[in-house]
Amino acid sequence: MRRFMDRLRSLVGNRSRDGEQADGEALESSTQALLALIPAATVVVDGDDEVVRSSPDAYRLGIVSNDEISNPRIIEAIAQVRRSGGRRSFNLVTRTPTEFALDAAAESRESDDWEISQAQAVSRRNWLKVTLGRIDQSLVVVLIDDVSDSVRFVRTRDAFMTNVSEQMLKPVQALEELAAQLKTTSHLEGDDPELLRSHLRSVSRDASSVQRYSAYLGHVLKDLLLLIRAQERIKPSRENVLDVAEQIRAVVQGEQDRADQAHVTLRWRCDQPLTIHGDGQQIRVALAKLVENAIAYSSSGSTVSLVAQASKDGHYGIIRVVDHGRGISKADQGRIFERFYRADNQSEETAVGIGLGLAIVKHVALTHHGSVTVWSAPGEGSTFTLMLPLAQGPVAGQGGDNPSD
Repeated sequence: MRRFMDRLRSLVGNRSRDGEQADGEALESSTQALLALIPAATVVVDGDDEVVRSSPDAYRLGIVSNDEISNPRIIEAIAQVRRSGGRRSFNLVTRTPTEFALDAAAESRESDDWEISQAQAVSRRNWLKVTLGRIDQSLVVVLIDDVSDSVRFVRTRDAFMTNVSEQMLKPVQALEELAAQLKTTSHLEGDDPELLRSHLRSVSRDASSVQRYSAYLGHVLKDLLLLIRAQERIKPSRENVLDVAEQIRAVVQGEQDRADQAHVTLRWRCDQPLTIHGDGQQIRVALAKLVENAIAYSSSGSTVSLVAQASKDGHYGIIRVVDHGRGISKADQGRIFERFYRADNQSEETAVGIGLGLAIVKHVALTHHGSVTVWSAPGEGSTFTLMLPLAQGPVAGQGGDNPSD
């Protein structure tokens, strides 16, 4: 990093000796080329604290907005290095501005702007290593190393270990109780038959508890493992092109029995060929989580719909899961995508969840370079919108619809 700063100072110094102004109206091409070579996001600020050059990622990471530095800590550090020279390095946590997701949602919806303004979009936290240095009397360069992927992996791994340990307590306790009951049974041979029958009923209840807790633990492990896998971003390739209609069809077929048991009609529509790059299992699980929630929170006789279409600019595939159930309060909407968060409006059917479903949906969306938004109102239902970049180029795909429509 020091060598890089020295090279920048050398380039700018040569330019100044040649009589050029170091005012940032246009950085010298060699300086631009050097900045473009480094993998970190870069921002160059002039003596008036105006952004002369910025990588696109600096906007996505919440560092630059409207061609100005938007983070107070970086603004303060720029002033410090301008006064005293040297370098400043520190860790910083930011959030990706939600307008990146809401802009895509606004382009994709045909409803009123009011609905867009009320939508809640996921905003990913970013863990950054920031280094600043003065390269002449006016110019300051900001280097931003995004280490979010490694931090997320470590945090998810730690959460995995913590929650698996906690969830293991109940089945282990149930196994201990079952073992104690079975041990007692061996001493009841020849005793009162009614006492033996009563004891066997207790053994049966304990065995049922072990079975129930084991199934629950298996569900927890499956969701946590999927959450870990959903931390690594998808890289587009010819091998991971997916037909959106096929993914929706598979999810609807898999959830049909659940819908029938709840007396909920499940409908879907995809009127045009849509293809995306992605992990088919992750996409299907994310959609299934949304459908399962929609069914669970819907009343008997209602309808849950899945509708897929392209955004107006043709860049995104938009998949909406719409229900007319009890809805989500405004207070809960801001937190429902957090891991292990459980809203207050739980029924007997939904209370058994562990609060990972929507967190998985969020991470799958972000891993696929997309986003997810929610619109909901208590008593009116909810609409979850999954936005995923469409595969570019002529890739064959088939649309589809639900034969019952």
